[in-house]
Amino acid sequence: MLGIKAVLFDLDETLIDGQAGLKATHNAVAKRLRHYLVKCGAKVSEESIRAKLRALDDRMNVATEYNRDAWWPVLLGEIDAGQKISRSLVKELTRLYWATYAGASKPYPNAEPTLVYLKDKGYKLGLVTDTDGKKGWKKRRIKRFRFTGFFDTIIIGGEDTPHTKPDPEPFLLAASKLGLRASECVFVGDKPFTDIEGAKAAGMRTILLKRRDWGVGERADFTINSLAELPRVLGDTE
Repeated sequence: MLGIKAVLFDLDETLIDGQAGLKATHNAVAKRLRHYLVKCGAKVSEESIRAKLRALDDRMNVATEYNRDAWWPVLLGEIDAGQKISRSLVKELTRLYWATYAGASKPYPNAEPTLVYLKDKGYKLGLVTDTDGKKGWKKRRIKRFRFTGFFDTIIIGGEDTPHTKPDPEPFLLAASKLGLRASECVFVGDKPFTDIEGAKAAGMRTILLKRRDWGVGERADFTINSLAELPRVLGDTE
């Protein structure tokens, strides 16, 4: 990758284990929602709620609908328990979702060593992630991680820019903050439909970190299965 001066990263499921976070989160939300529905006289299992929430989570991510407040009426409708959901429970479930996710999503073991390696090689580093649906929530979540100190710029799409990924705005703002052209940056992310499409639209080169199969096209310049493969792709191996 000749001419690359900066490596930009997504956060969830790229640098931190989002799948572990989602598993804990879906369990917590399903338990709370079942408790509510049983009190209302509905017969529903936690497993059925979890299954519908997992599917909803994927659909909403693909649709870039990040405001969890909008998820819960949809989920309740799909459970078909014949119950409406109160505004207070909507707010409670959203807080529960993010509190559980934040507590259970830990950095991948090779995340910080990879950032240290790239920094030592002289690359500028950036983080380009999307809003959690509530202004300021993502910024607070990012601050929990020690490795964020390695980044020269952090951009939250939907907060620092009017639009989220895959709009090129967040990527272009990151390049501008670094004083670079988009063509001098490579983006590493796990979602083809936001990370790869958006970075390519901005004119960056792209690396898909394949944590799972999303069932959509992988139009990245390179595909890797671990952050440990980055030095080889960048051509920095000794």
